[in-house]
Amino acid sequence: MCGIVALLPRYDRLGEAVAADHVLGSLTWDLASPEAVGTVTVAGASELLTDAHRRAEKALALLSAPATLGLLAADPGLQGEAIAALDRTQRWLDGWDAVLDGGAQGSPEEVEAAQAQAVVVRDLLWMLRNDRLAAARRMRELGFGDNADAKLAVSYLSVDSVLDAIDRLEVRGRDSAGVQLWVGLDDADRKTMDTLAPASDPKFRSGAVEMVGDGVVFVYKRAAILGSLGDNVAHLRASIVADERLATALRLPSARISVLAHSRWASVGRISEANAHPVNSVAGDTELPYSAAVLNGDIDNHVELRRNNGIVTDEITTDAKLIPVMYSAALRRTMDPGEALTSCVAQFHGSMAIGVQDDAGHLTLAQKGSGQGLYVGLADWCYIVASEVYGLVALTDRYLRVDGSATDGGVVVVLDGDNAGTLEGITEVTSAGVAAPERVQTAEITTRDVARGDFDHYLVKEIAGAPRSFRRSLRGRIAEVDGLLQVSVGESGLPAAIREDIARGRFREVVLVGQGTAAVACQGIAEVIRPHLPGLAVRAVPATELSATDLPQDMSGILLIAVSQSGTTTDTNRAVDLVVKRGAAAVAIVNRRDSDLAHKTHGVLYTSDGRDVEMAVASTKAFYSQVATGVLLGLQIARAWGKLRPEIENDLLVGLLEMPAHLTAVQGLTDEVAAASREMAAYPSWAVVGSGPNRVAAAEVRIKLSELCYRTVSTDALEDKKHIDLSAEAMIIVCAAGTPPQQVRDMAKEIEIYAAHKNAPVVIADEGVDIAWAAQHVIRVPRAHPALAWLLSTAVGHLISYHSARAIDELALPLRQALTLLEERVDQGAAHFTDVAELAEPVEEFLAEVATGRTRGVLSPEATLSLANVLLSLRGLNAGLPMRADELGEPLDYVRDQLTASVEELTRSIDSVKHQAKTVTVGTSRDDNDLLENPLTQALVAAGSDVNLLTYPVLLALRAHAPLVGEVTGAVRYRVDRAGDESAIRVLAKSGEVADTPSRADNGTRLTGSKRYAVDARMIQLVRGRTDDRLVLMVPEQVGAHVSGLTLLHVALVPAASAAALTNALQTSGTRLAEIDAAVTETEATFDPAMLEQVPVEKVLVGSVGEVAGALLAR
Repeated sequence: MCGIVALLPRYDRLGEAVAADHVLGSLTWDLASPEAVGTVTVAGASELLTDAHRRAEKALALLSAPATLGLLAADPGLQGEAIAALDRTQRWLDGWDAVLDGGAQGSPEEVEAAQAQAVVVRDLLWMLRNDRLAAARRMRELGFGDNADAKLAVSYLSVDSVLDAIDRLEVRGRDSAGVQLWVGLDDADRKTMDTLAPASDPKFRSGAVEMVGDGVVFVYKRAAILGSLGDNVAHLRASIVADERLATALRLPSARISVLAHSRWASVGRISEANAHPVNSVAGDTELPYSAAVLNGDIDNHVELRRNNGIVTDEITTDAKLIPVMYSAALRRTMDPGEALTSCVAQFHGSMAIGVQDDAGHLTLAQKGSGQGLYVGLADWCYIVASEVYGLVALTDRYLRVDGSATDGGVVVVLDGDNAGTLEGITEVTSAGVAAPERVQTAEITTRDVARGDFDHYLVKEIAGAPRSFRRSLRGRIAEVDGLLQVSVGESGLPAAIREDIARGRFREVVLVGQGTAAVACQGIAEVIRPHLPGLAVRAVPATELSATDLPQDMSGILLIAVSQSGTTTDTNRAVDLVVKRGAAAVAIVNRRDSDLAHKTHGVLYTSDGRDVEMAVASTKAFYSQVATGVLLGLQIARAWGKLRPEIENDLLVGLLEMPAHLTAVQGLTDEVAAASREMAAYPSWAVVGSGPNRVAAAEVRIKLSELCYRTVSTDALEDKKHIDLSAEAMIIVCAAGTPPQQVRDMAKEIEIYAAHKNAPVVIADEGVDIAWAAQHVIRVPRAHPALAWLLSTAVGHLISYHSARAIDELALPLRQALTLLEERVDQGAAHFTDVAELAEPVEEFLAEVATGRTRGVLSPEATLSLANVLLSLRGLNAGLPMRADELGEPLDYVRDQLTASVEELTRSIDSVKHQAKTVTVGTSRDDNDLLENPLTQALVAAGSDVNLLTYPVLLALRAHAPLVGEVTGAVRYRVDRAGDESAIRVLAKSGEVADTPSRADNGTRLTGSKRYAVDARMIQLVRGRTDDRLVLMVPEQVGAHVSGLTLLHVALVPAASAAALTNALQTSGTRLAEIDAAVTETEATFDPAMLEQVPVEKVLVGSVGEVAGALLAR
């Protein structure tokens, strides 16, 4: 997990020179005074916000121009006045938020519209203050000075924008970071730089300066195993500020800059400045055109490529070093950046994203495989490239995705600085075309969403935001009528037509679907609303299970509630499509306006303010807002059902309104939670239990513990635990908030049983439950409405998950200190155990902690033994050991490997997850989604076939052949009857162009020929009729082991197809590909399947193997 950022500016779009008064005027808006916001109606606020929106967009355009930012950077006083003007608007918005929370008078639709407007204005306000004015301040801090020179502003803004983006991307990896500034100069200015002291460094460490053909290159790096997010970029900024040579270069008349930067999580090569990216093309005595590169992902065959290309760089061991060396060698041959990088990427194995600089006027990018992202942002004055969309949104919300996942060779893109910010300057080398406008996407997040503030992690920030998200989900949806609270979901959330259908009894069942955490939220919603919908079945089911079942054709009796945080979860959206297509009514609960899901359903309710982004992989605050919104929807359904008692509705709504305060109170329990969490690592087995609604809390807490701590966690009913794995001696989190009084003592007895068998219960219980729990840790939460109290168990569980992951990660601190010391000594020339004997102290400190049992559940015995071996080696006591460290290769490499392996076992990244496996919360898109929905299976259904009788291999083959079939012109269905060794077929139906064509099987006949072969092979067969010359695709249907039917699809093939499509079809339907391979390699050394696309599709699929081989060899 790493981060790439690059920026390529242009110097002819500086923006018009403006006066300070004009800048201040653009930031002064006609909102009511912050003090009077409480008197503003919803309608009045809407008008004010509309005007503020218009003014804010104009101001943002003005402050996006380098000339304006240069003016601000040169005048700190103007910056202060601008911030004061924005603060006034911010206070008004905060006041309006309070009005909405207090129950602003207006319909649900009016409140929702006003809330949506406020979100937009708040975003724009944030951009003005934190993306524009903050950039001006940082430009000055970097050394911009008092002269408001617009051209110089472009250069300093470019540097600052890249550093700002890398700061955000550090969450992807932060053990080292680097930035290269390529300053292009004309000959006269280059001579000026030649007079300065050179600082070339073969290891390309921080402070290196390289004179290159069109200018000068500066590099700044930091490698630090220990540290916090933000430390590396702060160090880079300080290095840049201190470099007078850079300041001189940027002020030369011809100077123009491009920037390439990277934040690394090392996977290949040790953590050092030399291995930090960017890395350059300098390697030994070879004279190559100068280039530098950054890499996300791994080049899996880097060792082989180093050997084959004779690349020897002893101090630089990262696989990324291959890129600039091989690229520059290719560039010397081709003189074309796109071709040069394409030839390199073709040789690289693995999934990767690459950025390359070889002059100040362009950038060359590559993306290969599916694991690494790369995006090109289109700002008015530059291209900004980032490996995550949130790396570019400070400058622009328009971007293109560099996507090479669809082709084996990936994709290479060249950016031209003369046309920076435009589509005309983007060339995709592999497709030899200019980027198409329809590929431009608009970002749905801003830097406001990805700002961590003072929190150590995004996750804890989002947990802290849960009360606010919950509160915002209730806005405008609860009204007081005759002294009682009443749910008031608007027409857009539950349309009148659906309410009428509920009232007249159309629906038999309410089904809630989601995936991952959203699926658990569905369970919680169902638990709360089920008692209020007597006579209606209410169930929650994961979207994948719903879409995988054999759905009835008529589902008009179902009211579907689909829950999703993003609205783009493939599993959930597919389930909605399937059910709605079968007549169900559907309502979405989603966080994101204009998401895919919001357009698939008949009604939609937005959670929180409709754009409450989560950065951490583990979803938390969305869970609470989904439950809040779902309960409101359920109550509205119950009201339409006509069986909701007003006083029960009132009590539950009061409980919802009180919940944000309860959630806030839980966050004040940090000390108690952290104390319990520190003990989790000592237990190899973990479990979460609960009864009744707390089973839902247990399910959600299990997900978070698993995601954050990389552990398999069991979840059971509290009473069942003693019958399952009581002897595991586990750490057991007991979710018991809201337990009915009559069940408390029974629960206490269960917990006593846990403790008696050496389990360690952590009990989450209500305040005021005066009972002696058999647990060392009892975390008491406020009393809440009984139907909602399980949410507080969940809240504590989220905190336990966070603090447990953090505690595990902190266990590795002594080992990280040892690694840091090791790398320092290696840089100083250390090579043997005696050179790093001081490492023994932190290793011994760690092993002393291991001896207490605190790591028993999270560190493997192998790691402990290896560290003990390292310690003995450092102490000079390894003689006679069965596994001597000095016999396992280079001594210090062995020490590094063992320290690194143990650190990796203990590392918990918290905001991301190991291997970025975000499948737990967002669900896994089924690769087989289109098995039943491609044109061939649809043609079979139209012909009367039962697709449930098609085997999985047949379905795979049909899907693979579908792209190769241009048209299905007719179909014949046969019944197959077996009698001993003989089989007979009879026509059941005909359609299309063969509807009136007579067949010898119209009245039944013996099964022979190609039809017999298809039945015996139980696989599709594509053949050309010997008498009628028609192309026919034969598809067998199977009941158990018996083929019961055969459908012949008359088809026309497409004339040409890609090698990948042809190969897929051949591989899924038999041995034909292997036969072609054998025929070609009779005379040739190898067979390259890519050659197949040069042969017509029909010949590849139907021609004789000899004909296909001949056609390939002829080419």
